[in-house]
Amino acid sequence: MEVSALLLAQLRLPLRRPFAGGLGTVAEREAVLVGLERDGAVGWGEAAPYPGVSRENVGQVWNALLHRSPTILAGSPNGLPPTAAAAVDQAAWDLRARLEGVPLWEMLGGTPREVTSCAAIGLEDSPGETCARVREAVRAGAGSVKVKIAPGADMAHLREIRDRFPDLEAAADGNGAYREDDPLWAVADEAGLAYVEQPLPAADLKGCARLRARLDTPVCLDESAHTLPGAMRAAQGGYADLVSLKPGLLGVAGTLRAAGAAEAAGTGVKIGGLLETSVGRAHALALAMLPSVAAVDLIPARWFLQEDAVPEGLRQTGGKMTAPAGIGLEIHPGRLPRPVRTARLP
Repeated sequence: MEVSALLLAQLRLPLRRPFAGGLGTVAEREAVLVGLERDGAVGWGEAAPYPGVSRENVGQVWNALLHRSPTILAGSPNGLPPTAAAAVDQAAWDLRARLEGVPLWEMLGGTPREVTSCAAIGLEDSPGETCARVREAVRAGAGSVKVKIAPGADMAHLREIRDRFPDLEAAADGNGAYREDDPLWAVADEAGLAYVEQPLPAADLKGCARLRARLDTPVCLDESAHTLPGAMRAAQGGYADLVSLKPGLLGVAGTLRAAGAAEAAGTGVKIGGLLETSVGRAHALALAMLPSVAAVDLIPARWFLQEDAVPEGLRQTGGKMTAPAGIGLEIHPGRLPRPVRTARLP
């Protein structure tokens, strides 16, 4: 679809506290908001490359979007880094929905429903500190939590959570830091987890399948599904119970394709994010309305960001979230927090 203008805004937003996991620690998030304008309407997407996940950084995203702006305006955005391509795809879908006057979730084939919000808890030094973060999440309204774990900082933390919050839905994320023979797997089922995410390295799909056969706890693949070919393999191969799909990496179209493949293969779908602003999160939430989605890894952006790209952001009620009309957000480029630079093309 050809568009009349490309709007860009680079933001640098501090986190409320540094977030640690198996891929490192981040203290702020940098993102580029991408707007596509046509007939007076603007659709928005977000490129939020994550250190240790994305090959590109935010500067490379910005430069690529500027360099490829003629092809983006012409409706053929080829040759972009993955997060930049995902943002343009998100913006194009949002623009179509706005032009047709329908909610984005409806255009995607979803049904409005409530999903349980999930707060990601970073890797903490002690079980007590982990539980303190879980308590903050529960008080903030989170309906569930996903806790980062690593060898030497796992079962004691998970047992403490189960003891202190016996009714709370909790999952664990290993970020590929474990091996099949790790002693954790002999006792992991005791934690009563909703799932364990990416227990083994991304390339070890057969190992994940063997671990899945050993555990009562469902196994979810995440890093294994960070590209569309990887997501299709993870969805179709019987390696896991769930596959985590991130629209910030796959775009809307890629997420739809992988979710369809997962549904056909009997693999559950989880929709996740990249600690992005409410712009990217709104796309993920719209995709979470698909009938094949069994879980989400989403919570309002103000849980982890000091400021959001949109003042009203997304909300949760009673530990639940649902997708609003459109992407539910009106972005005002002149009122964005902490803009590093902005551009409008042509």
